[in-house]
Amino acid sequence: PPARAPAPAGRGGGPVGAVAPPSTPPAASPAGEPAASAAEPAASEATAQELASRFERKGYRVPEGLAREITKAAVANDIDPAVAFGLVATESGFRNSARSSVGARGLTQLMPRTAAWLEPGTTASDLHDPGTNLRLGFRYLRHLIDKYDGNVRLGLTAYNRGPGIVDRVLRRGGNPDNGYAGKVLRGAR
Repeated sequence: PPARAPAPAGRGGGPVGAVAPPSTPPAASPAGEPAASAAEPAASEATAQELASRFERKGYRVPEGLAREITKAAVANDIDPAVAFGLVATESGFRNSARSSVGARGLTQLMPRTAAWLEPGTTASDLHDPGTNLRLGFRYLRHLIDKYDGNVRLGLTAYNRGPGIVDRVLRRGGNPDNGYAGKVLRGAR
């Protein structure tokens, strides 16, 4: 995969400069996924294959099973699968073993504390299970997008910098953009 810069502090809801998450985590969907029509599995499979091919052309290795898991977890959390692939490429280069210098782990580089807030009982080692990491990482991203009234760019920026920093910059009338959202969204194209 292409070389990446080191993970900045605060990645994936990290503690550096961020306020603690709200006391109530976002709820999971009742069955963990939205209701699916008979046509959706075939459409999701095609989406997963097309996105995996797109990222493989960019130099990443995306196993077929992982592509399906990313798409499934994205759809379950109402995240555009292309954005989900862009986030995973940016955060971990599709490497499940990825770990940042501040302790973020797995495909979506989620902090253990954030994961435990989203799903009490989740441990740091649980974040190396692709299904768990994708489910929680995309649930957290959905929470942030909702927090910023559907603004995907602000949600992604908060995912990277931490919502506390984004809120503080916005309160002061500044622009919290650090280039991260653009990188994820460029990867999604």
